Amino acid sequence: MKPVYLDIAVPIPIRRSFHYRAPEGIESRRLKPGIRIEIPFGRQTLTGILLSVDGKTDYDVEKIKPVIRIIDDTPVLDQILFRLCLWASDYYQHPVGEVLHSALPTLLRQGEAIHQSVSILTATRQALPDEAELKRLNLKRSPRQFSLLHRLIANPQGLTRSELRRQEISSAVSRGLVDKELAEWIESQPTGKHFSTKELCNEPALDLTTEQSRALSDSQQPGTHLIFGITGSGKTEVYLQAIEGVLKRGKQALVLVPEIGLTPQTVQRFKSRFQIQVCVLHSGLTDHERLDAWRQARQGSAAIIIGTRSAVFTPLFSPGLIVVDEEHDASFKQQDGFRYSARDLAVLRGQMEDIPVLLGSATPSLESYSNALSGKYSLSRLTLRPNQASTASYHLIGTQHESLHDGFSPRLVQLIKNHLDEGNQVLVFLNRRGFSPVLLCQNCGWIAECSRCDARMTYHLSISSLICHHCGVQTRVLGNCANCASDQLVPLGLGTQRLEQTLNQLFPDQKIIRIDSDSIRRKHAMEKLSKDIIAGEPAILVGTQLLAKGHHFPDVTLVAVVDIDSGFYSADYKAIERMGQLLLQVGGRAGREDKPGTVAVQTSFPDQPILRTLIEDGYEIFASQLLAERTRFDLPPFSYQAIIRAEATNAGVAMQFLSELAKRTTNSASVMVLGPVPSNMEKRAGKHRAQLLFSGKDRRTLQSCLSETIGIAEQSSTVRKVRWSVDVDPVDLF
Repeated sequence: MKPVYLDIAVPIPIRRSFHYRAPEGIESRRLKPGIRIEIPFGRQTLTGILLSVDGKTDYDVEKIKPVIRIIDDTPVLDQILFRLCLWASDYYQHPVGEVLHSALPTLLRQGEAIHQSVSILTATRQALPDEAELKRLNLKRSPRQFSLLHRLIANPQGLTRSELRRQEISSAVSRGLVDKELAEWIESQPTGKHFSTKELCNEPALDLTTEQSRALSDSQQPGTHLIFGITGSGKTEVYLQAIEGVLKRGKQALVLVPEIGLTPQTVQRFKSRFQIQVCVLHSGLTDHERLDAWRQARQGSAAIIIGTRSAVFTPLFSPGLIVVDEEHDASFKQQDGFRYSARDLAVLRGQMEDIPVLLGSATPSLESYSNALSGKYSLSRLTLRPNQASTASYHLIGTQHESLHDGFSPRLVQLIKNHLDEGNQVLVFLNRRGFSPVLLCQNCGWIAECSRCDARMTYHLSISSLICHHCGVQTRVLGNCANCASDQLVPLGLGTQRLEQTLNQLFPDQKIIRIDSDSIRRKHAMEKLSKDIIAGEPAILVGTQLLAKGHHFPDVTLVAVVDIDSGFYSADYKAIERMGQLLLQVGGRAGREDKPGTVAVQTSFPDQPILRTLIEDGYEIFASQLLAERTRFDLPPFSYQAIIRAEATNAGVAMQFLSELAKRTTNSASVMVLGPVPSNMEKRAGKHRAQLLFSGKDRRTLQSCLSETIGIAEQSSTVRKVRWSVDVDPVDLF
């Protein structure tokens, strides 16, 4: 037989694939793109993904190594997911091997089998025993065993261990039937197994408003649909009813959320609504839990899959709908390694699958809103809260001439007291964790700075430590200045821990609940804190943006925003957009039931026009003004951007590397190459950083220019001295 050559994607940071020789005697029709193949690579043994098969090669056949083994008979990624990954590799300019492997659970990357045999409990007889046999088998005294036997006979296909657990049938009950030889365990290889479409829901759907009904109707056709609904307008109910319609047709739904570990209420709402299997995919799972959920989605036993951004690559046996909740959230963009946008890939996957994609937000990204205005997406507006619930009223508290007590103005303190006296809950928001962002020596002016970053260390009172929030370096506070040994150290500025301490002083009899990434490090900590809040007792919640994402706290009537001014003096042109989104999102936690809500915002810029527009005219007018500004200056979404970032241990090397790229890249009238410039934080984690920005009006031309520059980078004489990366459609320019 003629030799068969395989083009294989290898999980390494090199932008090319590699040729190997197939095992002798293997039929090429068995070798399908997307299967995993174990290969030798240098001194390592790696798991590659087959891209294509050929009977000839342009390489020296004597140097082409044979593969070690063929792992799969069928592709680990279906045809559409395989195409999606190849597109993403090309668009985001990332090595195809790393892209394909990032789409797989860790254990599959290590060679674990796609399928796992499933233990199924089946009855060993066709009918229930008669009275005499029941008495002999002692089943009359074992009603649970009798009930299980009845179910097994009624369901000849049997029940899996997970199905038994969901029906709260203990192992002792099943073991009793096996001991009596009335049931047996058999091992089965799962095939495509649909969930049951009978009795889908545990509870009835809610009545929809006219706007919700229209949104639901519009979202049932293939295409991308933006649901632009104010906070509390019932977007989730639209999702639930859209999903119910999909499930009734035997199809699956994929729901993407920004941070699943922080929104247990969302997951619980889906599980309480539907009585079919809901599986969850996020980074907090163990490798085995993640693989189990992946298998359930692939074989079709899981009807609803809820996950964070990487879940966009989850295989579905019968895809019917994709939902991206809080589509504006920056968490959907991967910020290191393979820098993809899960929201954008969800839209593309929906087009490939020919299914609806719902993008939902009270504060949609300017990109999605612009696409809706242009007709690329359909647009459904939800402007009212169900049951005539009123939206929160906003009040600006100017702090220019106020005497603040650890961040709180007298007016804000009085407002908090009024709401607590009425038996309600108050949410105090500051998007900065820790006690204070600066530790200063009053004697010599020394400030605690990170030795590895161009940043100040944040003081954490609870653990008496200084922590760099950029690289994670942590040191103990010894009580004396590192420069002059003075004990005159004072914390300056505000963090959530300092707000918590101040509120304990101002309201000593009130319960204070702090929610930030420090307070929810332990597993299930967020669920516990959420239960304490939902209990409804008067309390003050203190937290960061974790509190702004998808929470429903019915007894919160006041949201107090301590400081939002950083958005006004940031060098990032997207800062105003993010400030507006965050302000409305956190403000939307107030007055979500029948109690009216108030949002009090402390700011040094109470007369800032764009802030006034946001709170007086609403997000849509605010977004329209920002879009007009972006149009004037040719900024996204009216142009396209990409960044090549570089970092090096030695100062100047990253700038030298990028300067070479800028000089050698062909000048184009339609693509601007700006820089290089040092990054906003030039030194981070011990590395000196710089960046080169590409901006153009046309995606194709920009991609072509970027590809040329990447080719130059790979051949650069200084490439081994730097670590560099490509970020297409960046959400953070710094």
